[in-house]
Amino acid sequence: MISPEDIKGPEELRRMNIDELNSLARSMREFIIRTVSGTGGHIGANLGTVELAIALHSVFDSPSEPIIWDTGHQGYAHKVITGRGALLKTLNTRDGMSRFISRRESGHDIIDASHAGTSISAALGIALARRIKGVRLPVAAVIGDGSICEGMALEGLNHAVAEKGIRLVIILNDNGYAISRGFGGIHNYLQSRRPEREEKLFTSLGAKYTGPVDGHDIRAMTEAFREVKDSEGVSVVHVRTTKGYGLEAADRHQYRMHFSFPFDPVTGKTTGEYSYTGYQDAASKAISGEMERDDSIVCVTASTVYATGLEPIAKAYPHRFFDPGMEEQHAMTLAAGLSLEGMKPVVFFQSTFMQRAFDQLFHDICYMDLPVLLLSVRSGLSGYDSPTHHGIYDLSYLRALPNLRILYPKDGYELERMVRDNLKTLSGPVLVCIPYGPVDEFSKEALHEPADSFAKAEVVREGRDMLIIAVGNRFGAAKEAMRRLRWQGWDCGLVNLRYVKPLPEAQLAILLDQSPRVVTVEEGVLDGGVGSSIAALMADRGLRCELLRIGLPTVFVEPWPSADICSAYGIDANGILKKIKGRWHEPQSASRKNRHSDRRFSGDR
Repeated sequence: MISPEDIKGPEELRRMNIDELNSLARSMREFIIRTVSGTGGHIGANLGTVELAIALHSVFDSPSEPIIWDTGHQGYAHKVITGRGALLKTLNTRDGMSRFISRRESGHDIIDASHAGTSISAALGIALARRIKGVRLPVAAVIGDGSICEGMALEGLNHAVAEKGIRLVIILNDNGYAISRGFGGIHNYLQSRRPEREEKLFTSLGAKYTGPVDGHDIRAMTEAFREVKDSEGVSVVHVRTTKGYGLEAADRHQYRMHFSFPFDPVTGKTTGEYSYTGYQDAASKAISGEMERDDSIVCVTASTVYATGLEPIAKAYPHRFFDPGMEEQHAMTLAAGLSLEGMKPVVFFQSTFMQRAFDQLFHDICYMDLPVLLLSVRSGLSGYDSPTHHGIYDLSYLRALPNLRILYPKDGYELERMVRDNLKTLSGPVLVCIPYGPVDEFSKEALHEPADSFAKAEVVREGRDMLIIAVGNRFGAAKEAMRRLRWQGWDCGLVNLRYVKPLPEAQLAILLDQSPRVVTVEEGVLDGGVGSSIAALMADRGLRCELLRIGLPTVFVEPWPSADICSAYGIDANGILKKIKGRWHEPQSASRKNRHSDRRFSGDR
């Protein structure tokens, strides 16, 4: 029997009988558990799709009959089948296998998929293009893990059933979960044990329906797929899988085992030093304290309860906590409605997913200037997930929104203060950016700083040669660079900006006017970022100081460890120091002395 690591491609599966396929499923599941328990990864969803991936590749001739995986974190078995089993051990390593479906890895990965709800629209586009070209091969879209509730998925389905002359097979992978537990009317409808109800949901729209089919029965699924593969129109095959299937620890904790750091496969507990208090946990704790005192505070998130540290709030205040599932656009406007009725909504998004609700933030919150507190979790670099998961664009694209105030704390104490103060005085939309990783604790002074002082940038140290303006999670690196510069004779100052939008312009104008050289440091793209806003302020005020902007280029940044990315792009302390000294070879004071000495020497001659 071939081992999972040795599979060269899906054509090998099509030469196997059902007993061999079942045996392969068992060995593949063991292989995924053994490997991912050592590397970390999306273990729960992938254990649920082993038999599904085998059945699909046994019937569809990928890539000519493309299989498009929605929410690409459920594609490990697909990757193994398409010849990448030996690479699975490189998950969560620099330049290793992606956690998600990735076109750079294989021609079998049709679209890059790391956000949910995209598969039906993309598959329909391919099917329509094939209709135009006269190609009559089918296209399959695998949607599930909660993503069928995404507005975009339903829009795609609504369009698809109205088209003629296409062959589109939608496989609904129904595991009852998204990132967290499934929720809502569609979820409840699909979870019913009355097949005629589920059939009616899709046939009433104009699609053919098959199911529900046992998602761990390869024979049943291959029969269902063969039956609909060459059918005209849209066919929905509803398969029921179990998230974490075959791993008792994941089966017991489907919610927590959606993603895991390296773990003990028996207990499910993480191994190594992965337990820490993150910024999202600090924010959740601060909000929980305010909710105890203020009954008008409510929390909203879009299927990221665990990732945003909200589990304690969900348990303590179930009637003031709303998780509608993977429905970011709805979640944003839901918060608007709560605000209109006098509530104080706190909306938790992972930065990468907040992008999906930009228009709702613009139209339904900022335009009406509604008092809503938004927390952008994992702002900045986010590690191994995907180039699309870095929160390095939020300052650039959100600074343009009228009425929105944007704050970025340097540590956990400032974060706590920003949350507390804004919940007490909330009068319009406020966004607080929350970095990824363990909480920094530079100084407790922010907790007790007078309100008028905390409402401005923090001048950590003044300097005659240079002023470094640091934004949020780059404060530590900027502070270390300042320390080294001062040790080398540079009279360097440091400012913790705190307020990204609006800038504390009057205060900054004075500081900039007193500084011959200014450096901005941010963990985001430079185009449209804080450095750009400082440059605009200098131009508007006619300030003549020299400016060096340090940040990230406008690219899709690699999914590496944050420390590696910071080093590669020169936004760690070493990189900041190197860029400063590459721009200015000596302190301003030394430059003045040298020019003065040169003039005296010339005169003496």
